[in-house]
Amino acid sequence: MGMAAKRSQSPPRNRSTCPTAQGVLGRFSFWNGVVSMEVIAKGSGLVLDVQSKQEAPVGNRKFYFGAGWDCPGGPVDLDLVAVALRGGKLTQQSDLVYFNNQAGSPGLALSDDNRTGEGDGDDESLVIDTAAIPAEVDAIAVGLVAYSQTDFSKAPNPHFRACDGDNENAEQIADVPAGNGTPGDTALVAFRLERGPSGWTLTNVGTFHPFGNGTEAIKKFASLYE
Repeated sequence: MGMAAKRSQSPPRNRSTCPTAQGVLGRFSFWNGVVSMEVIAKGSGLVLDVQSKQEAPVGNRKFYFGAGWDCPGGPVDLDLVAVALRGGKLTQQSDLVYFNNQAGSPGLALSDDNRTGEGDGDDESLVIDTAAIPAEVDAIAVGLVAYSQTDFSKAPNPHFRACDGDNENAEQIADVPAGNGTPGDTALVAFRLERGPSGWTLTNVGTFHPFGNGTEAIKKFASLYE
């Protein structure tokens, strides 16, 4: 699978800070300042019935995935990546969404590439519109890779979260601490969104891989699904 190197750098965007949970998957509710949450263990899933919200038409639901990190010692370049699966596999290059294919797969829209980690909140994000996903796409894997010469153990305060909506202020339903990998881990399969008869199931995967850096890390991430 051919892959071009990075394009010219996009300027950092202003982002608002949003607190995150730690390594859990569930629904949040607030009552008198107390957070209550249905916690789903790692490797388990939360069924997100498309009919559960009266204001959302059946089949029309959006999910926001945001990754962020700090850069106290200099620029750190992490990249959000996603793979749309047809029959459980990556069957065409356009279904690999990364910094040089930000909107190639229908229903998936990746933000501009942030190469430094500057700014508060999420540095890169992905919005998935389930209404726009082709019927033959049955699952989407969402992850993070270390493009620059580093690994997750050296990236300052990385986080990766999922929200039930199309922006960073939507209700957060999952979080994977991206810094939990071991030295040498440069790729993280964070979440899997899977189509089912009752809607979409979001699974907290949270698996790390030592895939190197640069485009090689993205190629190896994609190879998990070939």
